[in-house]
Amino acid sequence: MKKISFVIVLLFSGLVWSCGDDKPKEKKEDPFKTEATKKKKGDDEETSAAVVSEESEPEEEPVETTPIPPEQIKKAKEILASISDSDLATIDGKKKYKLFCTPCHGMDGKMAINGAKDLTKVKTSLEENVAQIYHGKGLMTPFKGVLKDAEIVAVANYVRDVLRK
Repeated sequence: MKKISFVIVLLFSGLVWSCGDDKPKEKKEDPFKTEATKKKKGDDEETSAAVVSEESEPEEEPVETTPIPPEQIKKAKEILASISDSDLATIDGKKKYKLFCTPCHGMDGKMAINGAKDLTKVKTSLEENVAQIYHGKGLMTPFKGVLKDAEIVAVANYVRDVLRK
């Protein structure tokens, strides 16, 4: 019986010790606050108006992209020329997008994880889209050999026609 009560006391004291002390933790400053949002409520009206306008007006600027090399554009044009409308009709571009693109771009194209661009804001041509999907870019995986050429075009069409409306 002594051993059981000793073990219980030992476990209880370990639990109390692991919970830490009763001192309140230091509050860390939010690294995402801007200078305007750091101001206190008692500041002048001009600053508070600036904060309201910053929060209420989302930026709708197109995302800048680096140019795609000419040899990749040439390959994309070859792919587009080799794909017929009947080939594209048999492929569900949305399904392929969901399967391969949503981990970084999200279902609506706006997620932008791991350096991925917001597809709703990027203004690129169909040739550039095909080239980027085929060859990859930055951290993006090249999908040549993963997707057939017709599937790449179907995904590029889905991005252009549905996500960028």
